[in-house]
Amino acid sequence: MKIEWATYYCPDWDGQPERYIEEGVVGWGYSRRLAKARDDRLGLKAYIGVQHYAPSRWNLPGEPSARFFLSLFIRGRTISLQTYPTIAAAHSALVSFHKALAANHDANHDANHEK
Repeated sequence: MKIEWATYYCPDWDGQPERYIEEGVVGWGYSRRLAKARDDRLGLKAYIGVQHYAPSRWNLPGEPSARFFLSLFIRGRTISLQTYPTIAAAHSALVSFHKALAANHDANHDANHEK
C-alpha cells in the first residue's frame, strides 16, 4: 500500500486536530484530506483527513469540534467513514483493514487456483 501525505500535513499535530482549524488549513464545518492511500491490486483507496464539525450548521446541539477521519473505498464503493482522536489511530485502523483485506484476497486467490 502506498500512502501519499499532503504538503500541509503536520506530524507535530497528530494528536491535535484542532490545530488544523486554528492555523487555517481547514475551515469551520469543512474537512480536508491529509493523506491518500492506494493498493491497486486490492482495489483499495483510502483517505486520512481532518474535519471540523459544527453541530449548529445542522440545527443540532453541541459544541464545535475537530477530529481526524479515515474513509475507505473498494473499487469505488464506500466501505467506511470513521473518526479518530489521533492520526496514529486512523493510520492503525487503515493498516489493520489493509492487512485483513490482503489476507482475504490472497486466501480467495489461492482457493480459486486449487479448483
